[in-house]
Amino acid sequence: MKAKFTAAALAFALPAIAIAGATASSFKKETRLGTNYWNAQAAIDGKMDTAWLVPGESPNMGEWIMLDLPKSKIDKIAIVGGWAKSDETWTDHPRVKKLKVDVLCCADSERYETTGTAEITLEDKPGWQTIDITDLAVGSELFGGRVRLSVVEVYPGADFPNVGISELNIYLTEFDAKAELGEASGDLPDHMFPDIMDANPKTFWAAPAEGARFTVSASGYGVSSVQIEAGPKDFARPKKVKVIANGREAISELPDKPGMQAALVPSVTGYTGSAWGDIAVEILEVYPGAKSQEVAIAEIKVKATNFEGL
Repeated sequence: MKAKFTAAALAFALPAIAIAGATASSFKKETRLGTNYWNAQAAIDGKMDTAWLVPGESPNMGEWIMLDLPKSKIDKIAIVGGWAKSDETWTDHPRVKKLKVDVLCCADSERYETTGTAEITLEDKPGWQTIDITDLAVGSELFGGRVRLSVVEVYPGADFPNVGISELNIYLTEFDAKAELGEASGDLPDHMFPDIMDANPKTFWAAPAEGARFTVSASGYGVSSVQIEAGPKDFARPKKVKVIANGREAISELPDKPGMQAALVPSVTGYTGSAWGDIAVEILEVYPGAKSQEVAIAEIKVKATNFEGL
């Protein structure tokens, strides 16, 4: 799916955001479940059980959720457009059908202006939906900006009137980051861990597949993915990997084909590249090797979307 881009320059006042992350026009108040069970932060907490849920008396249309973003370009928007705790919560509450996307940038210290807009349409189905975005730049020469997603249309709920969004993730354009290796679970004498990042795909790291794990970091970057090139077919190759960062995890399944394959680093504040510090990669499943069951990785690269410090 493609979103149509249009430019705009309508200035308006926005309330100050106290912390980086997400804010919303309104949310359902609930003390029994905790103050953040329904607020905007619930849409970027990595949990399907929680959701940004608007108040029951809300008309839904015009309600918005907004994220702080670094200077970047939006590549995709991924969203779970309803409350996805269960089949019942999904159908009982309205789901998002259409959203207006506004990119906002700093006109001055207190006012923001719209610098680009798009509209996206979601299917009425549970799970993640990812929509491609074209040419939607965020930020100015020196500063980042914000993205605001406003509800335009919903699919009606069976029992309740208020719409919810369980999860939201903004994919930003990636670039190469300068990375440093950390530690590995082990290696073979002729295929040591440093071979994984020596810019030579003919050399490779090999280790026992069970419990295979390594860490990498990219100081000063907001890390978005770890690119993995598998070793030779004689050895097992990574199939399913878990990436752990800042207490969150993301699982990716890699195709068994030549070249770099992306393992997503989990988002922390709602956009790719919001992770920092040590990144751990665990190999959960492998494609079997023709001669050896040790897993082999020829090369890795680290991708980022921004420099640390929004």
